[in-house]
Amino acid sequence: MEKCSVILQQIEELNVILMKGRFLDLDLLVVYFLGLLLGTVVFALTFYFSKEMDNGKRNAIPLVIGILVILGGLLIGGFEGMPISLMGAGIFSLSLLLLIAGKRILVRKAIVVLAVLIPLGVFSYTALSSFNNTEFVVAAKDGNFSPDINKYYDHLQENTDVKGFKIFNSYEDEKAIVLSLGGEKKGNNIELVGVEKRGQRIDVTVRTFENKSTENNPTILIFASKLKNDNILSVKDTDGTVYNSLE
Repeated sequence: MEKCSVILQQIEELNVILMKGRFLDLDLLVVYFLGLLLGTVVFALTFYFSKEMDNGKRNAIPLVIGILVILGGLLIGGFEGMPISLMGAGIFSLSLLLLIAGKRILVRKAIVVLAVLIPLGVFSYTALSSFNNTEFVVAAKDGNFSPDINKYYDHLQENTDVKGFKIFNSYEDEKAIVLSLGGEKKGNNIELVGVEKRGQRIDVTVRTFENKSTENNPTILIFASKLKNDNILSVKDTDGTVYNSLE
């Protein structure tokens, strides 16, 4: 009974987090599709070990494995267990789809093919996004910057009403983007989630989260090696907040 209570509590915690939308990002989507791909591998291995196995038993193997992985993630709990549970959900999803397909061979083959192609597509997109993001690097706020950036950072901490981003041409081959959230977000941290390029337009997405930051005005500094003067830059938060450019 105690284990059931723990599992139910973890499920409720997971649902709350998902409702807040804090962790519905590309990384967790990749984890889910990785589970889907692993489910396909498990299903394929059943043919290797026994070609005479009936469909019911063949579908049950990834189903049981998926459930066990989900429960394992829930028992670990918290943010550490969430990716494990999502991976198990991917394995479980494949088994469920195969159960729905029943004995329809063409449908089953289509499910397996899609369960391979879709994750590969997601992985390729993620790899491409990671390649693009290498041009935008978050810098540690250790004070080892140009005098104008250090001066502006001190200004932000003293003037907590300043909210938005400012671009500095402080380095030969790259620009620096300094984003401040304003004093109302005191205690929050900021992380770079992704960068999307569409012609001359560059959309930078960040995510803010409560983490007991000691900054009066939470700030992030991003080095942009390929940002040009004719680029149109926009900065937005995953919660929908759009930050304006500051002069």
